[in-house]
Amino acid sequence: MQGVRKTIGILTLPLLILSIIVGILFSSDHPALSAADNGQPAQITTLPQPRVSVITFTPVQADLAAQDQLTPTSLPVQVLATATPASGSSADSSSSAIPTSPPDEFAYAPPEKVTTCAEIWQIPSMPNDLPAILVFPPSIDDLKTEYNYYYLAAMLIQNKAVNASSCANNGLQSATTANQCGVELAKPKILSWQNSYDSRIFETGVRFGLPSRLLKKVFALESQFWPGIYIDITESGLGQLNETGADALLMYNSDFYNQFCPLVLHPATCAKGYLGLGYEGRSLLRGALVRQVNASCDSCPMGINTIKAMNSIPIFGEVLKANCSQVDMLIGNTTDKKAGQAADYVDLWKLTLANYNVGPGCTADAIQKAWEKDQSLAWGTVSQYFQRDECAGAPFYVNDIFK
Repeated sequence: MQGVRKTIGILTLPLLILSIIVGILFSSDHPALSAADNGQPAQITTLPQPRVSVITFTPVQADLAAQDQLTPTSLPVQVLATATPASGSSADSSSSAIPTSPPDEFAYAPPEKVTTCAEIWQIPSMPNDLPAILVFPPSIDDLKTEYNYYYLAAMLIQNKAVNASSCANNGLQSATTANQCGVELAKPKILSWQNSYDSRIFETGVRFGLPSRLLKKVFALESQFWPGIYIDITESGLGQLNETGADALLMYNSDFYNQFCPLVLHPATCAKGYLGLGYEGRSLLRGALVRQVNASCDSCPMGINTIKAMNSIPIFGEVLKANCSQVDMLIGNTTDKKAGQAADYVDLWKLTLANYNVGPGCTADAIQKAWEKDQSLAWGTVSQYFQRDECAGAPFYVNDIFK
């Protein structure tokens, strides 16, 4: 889930190689894993919830093509820059069970009682003037957007959802970018496609206590709502999940781990817990999870398995929450405080998004330097310390989310 502000090169989308499970070693600056402190939690003020009916999660039977009739809103159409997703011990024989690929129809079932990020951070009180991106929208219609997405247009053209044969070069500037003519011809499909996930995003926000506008903006920046693979197999899906993000989810969400692991490894192996799997087992599980959210499908209309794409949205919601937990841990390791005691609610979300984008190594380093030098974890302070080349994109990513 690296930065998404790189210019699109002339690249072709590779076919997904499902038979190969790639284990990616973590960098040496991946922070040590530790439990949160055992201090008494501060009084929690939970996020305001929109008024909606009861939410249940079941495998989705959806067809995005059937939703092309969405009526455009009266908002002005804005042309975004072509920001698209960029790629970002010995083996333990205890995980020797033969791995299997998780089924396409896997749908995560969250527990009845979920913990919000505000509760994870132990926020003592909520600010009164939240930025719009963190405010719960009152209805699904409030998520509707009208943006011209050049990468999405290219994918729609290449997968024959749009006929741009009347344009120069068949509407393409490169394999991953449409030209202006292609975008104009694809505009109706672009508008319907970017809003076709709104009901599931809204539902996920309500059920998990996540700001749904923020979740949609993450999808916009990471994939422009094309839920496949951008350049290579290391990142995939609407939120461009990579193994670092998969690691956070499997480590911080035992409920998800318990549902997903037996689809990949033997239940007896899974019973050891994620950290008990050993390197090989954890690598297999992370790789399977990255593949699970990849909705590319050669035999499906427009090359996308729409059911799998819809069912990946709650998974990405939990990935965001896992990043909330990871940021809480990183702050606790540095300050010996709960996150809500060291930073405010808005800045904690910015730190969480930075962590989602560049990973815990970069975030831990920035938090430690800001605390040691300035005794402050305000975003304006911490953002100055994402200094290494692989970390420098985080402030831009966060600013794009909040602007």
